[in-house]
Amino acid sequence: MVVAEISAFPIGEGESLSEPVAEVVKIIKESGLNYQIGAMATTVEGEWDQIIELFTRCRNKLIESSNRVYMSLKTDERKTETHGIAHKIKAVEEKI
Repeated sequence: MVVAEISAFPIGEGESLSEPVAEVVKIIKESGLNYQIGAMATTVEGEWDQIIELFTRCRNKLIESSNRVYMSLKTDERKTETHGIAHKIKAVEEKI
């Protein structure tokens, strides 16, 4: 299992990016993978191939209507049992 953070948006499309970001999040939602929206990125859980395929679909959607896109993908993958999004958040919140 991979926990990935995806940030993707067009550059040079004006000040508000909520509409194109919503298009990306819709693709993530339709993937069926567990996800959580954040202020600057969306975190997704899945297998490596699922994450890469999803990242590519997000890119393809943005590049359809934009001349330039910014994308960032950060991943956390372990060979041993992986704790998902909820566990990672809970582990930090318990220590606050």
